[in-house]
Amino acid sequence: MNDLNLINDFRVNAETRLQAAKRLAAAYTPDMSAVCEADLHSHSFYSDGYNSPSMLVFEAFRRCMRALAISDHDVFDGQGEAIEAGKIFGVRVVPAVEFYTDRPGIEILGFFPNVEHFLKLSGLGVFADVVEPIREAKQIQLNGMLARIPDCFSRLGFHAEILDEDIARYLRNGISTKGDISVVMWQKYGRELAVAGIAADVKDFQARYTTRDEYLNLPLKIDMNLSPEAFVQRIRQWGGLPGLAHPTELRNKEGLGNGSLYQVICDLAAAGMQCIEVDGWRNGICPETGMRQTELFEMMRIRYNTEHPYAVPLLATNGGDSHNQPGEGLELGCGRNRNLHPEFGKFSEVIALDRRQRMLLL
Repeated sequence: MNDLNLINDFRVNAETRLQAAKRLAAAYTPDMSAVCEADLHSHSFYSDGYNSPSMLVFEAFRRCMRALAISDHDVFDGQGEAIEAGKIFGVRVVPAVEFYTDRPGIEILGFFPNVEHFLKLSGLGVFADVVEPIREAKQIQLNGMLARIPDCFSRLGFHAEILDEDIARYLRNGISTKGDISVVMWQKYGRELAVAGIAADVKDFQARYTTRDEYLNLPLKIDMNLSPEAFVQRIRQWGGLPGLAHPTELRNKEGLGNGSLYQVICDLAAAGMQCIEVDGWRNGICPETGMRQTELFEMMRIRYNTEHPYAVPLLATNGGDSHNQPGEGLELGCGRNRNLHPEFGKFSEVIALDRRQRMLLL
């Protein structure tokens, strides 16, 4: 098998992919470009992404990027592979995670730029008490959501179902997130869904159906506090840096205005949040102010820091949130149509996170 395929093959083990990475590092020179030096929000096939951790790091290398965070949903499974691939390709890998919460508009990122600290915790199994119960509960949730598909879409005059063979055909490493449901549905029925006016693309399908209670979504049944504040506190207890992912989703999914969004930032900062993803591909024009949302979120971050001079200042991060899903239209280090802002994707972001974590670990 050609190394470009082997490095991205979910059917082989991580060591085999890393051996392919070594050969590619010796044979390749960068041949692509990125808007940002660093992309601190991406996904591998250990959650709902299509690429292996090694392949994501290779892509960052090909784009002349200096740093990458793979923030898979609710798991740390691919971090060891990503760290080793980073050594091979000369890309700084920041171990990370993205936790779903019990609020539809809030996902909490966790960054662990101090790799030695992260590997120590991982080796001790510290994350398992949170990760494994969530993993088990999600499988029950996802099976229930799959069962809702035929009835849900028959109400729209559309026949649809997802079978085991569809999951094997269209997914890279099994089904582990709601996003995987959207990917299979779009891969199997995308053209017909678009013609019927049901959804425009996979992201539209996700927003309109997969995450909506009246269609496919089901609650996660688990005896665990899933509030955003609880995840912020857990990440801090692990010595990591919790952050708010894509804050524009608070408007999109919860209908919050800017005043309420700023209050969410204040509440999460009080719980221990350390950073905000001020720049992301979802950011457009704010309907309240007419400002670019990236500028708006940066102003909110600065406002919080100004109004709380005795608190640890909130840091800024960026995130392309690329999954490399078919039809997604996102690029690592670039966003959609290269709409990320390079000033928020500098390597200095990573240095700032590293310094903050080392300070908090003292």
